Amino acid sequence: MEIKGIITAMVTPFNEDESLDTDSAKKMVEWLIQKGVNGLFIAGTNGEFHLLSDDEKVELTKAVVETAKGRVPVIAGAGCCGTQHSIELSKRLVEAGADALSLVTPYYLVPNQEDLYEHFKTIAESVNIPFLLYNIPGQTGCKIEPETALHLADVKNIIGIKDSGGDFDTQLAYIEISKKKDFIVLNGSDSLMLKSFKAGAVGSVAATSNVIPEIEIELYNDFLKGDLERAQYQRDLMDTLRMALKKCVAPAVMKKTLNMMGIRAGITRRPVRMPEDDVVEVIKEMLDTYKIPYKV
Repeated sequence: MEIKGIITAMVTPFNEDESLDTDSAKKMVEWLIQKGVNGLFIAGTNGEFHLLSDDEKVELTKAVVETAKGRVPVIAGAGCCGTQHSIELSKRLVEAGADALSLVTPYYLVPNQEDLYEHFKTIAESVNIPFLLYNIPGQTGCKIEPETALHLADVKNIIGIKDSGGDFDTQLAYIEISKKKDFIVLNGSDSLMLKSFKAGAVGSVAATSNVIPEIEIELYNDFLKGDLERAQYQRDLMDTLRMALKKCVAPAVMKKTLNMMGIRAGITRRPVRMPEDDVVEVIKEMLDTYKIPYKV
């Protein structure tokens, strides 16, 4: 399946005891697909991948794939700090039915670019599935330099990159690669969504589309039709949610918002805590702005 358009960086639902809630994940998948999203990106930053065990990542992937039933591509997070660990997890996620895998850079340790190239190349060549590189240096401390991405674009099943770095010049350098190689760029910074589409990104992995998928799908469709004024209007509408999300550590505000909307997302895993009452008031105001019904 083609990977493009609005791809939801889906949150991972947990029960009150912090256990994985696959039943709610399935309902969330169905809701998002019915709203028209073009793909699902699971076990990423907003999916709390760093707090999931490998077994949970496999279980979540199976549940999402089973529900999606091939209607949209499912991209599962397979990136680990170690090369061998990433290979082992990748193989399990392939068996679980993922359509593609994402590989975040190692975190805490900071490999040099030669190390990074060998890390990604070795993983990609070990499993027969499309891979997306995942650049998010603000969280990992490790950036995929454009020159490294250029070399990795020649690895057969590395098909592109998700860029959540927030540095548009770097994203433009990735997009230049996509004009020369069989390599796609997915924007991962919601603030840059329309700007990225104009520059040549084929899709946007959007956390905000957990809550306002219709607005972002309309933005994408307006862009495809060439109605840039209308697309900019939709982009501006996103800012109310974006500002609210910054009130707590991700994905606390997102999960509370979804719960209030009647879409069970459960709680965050500790040490991240759910929003206090003052932030809930901000969420209420935000949902009122969008005219989205809610219950506290």
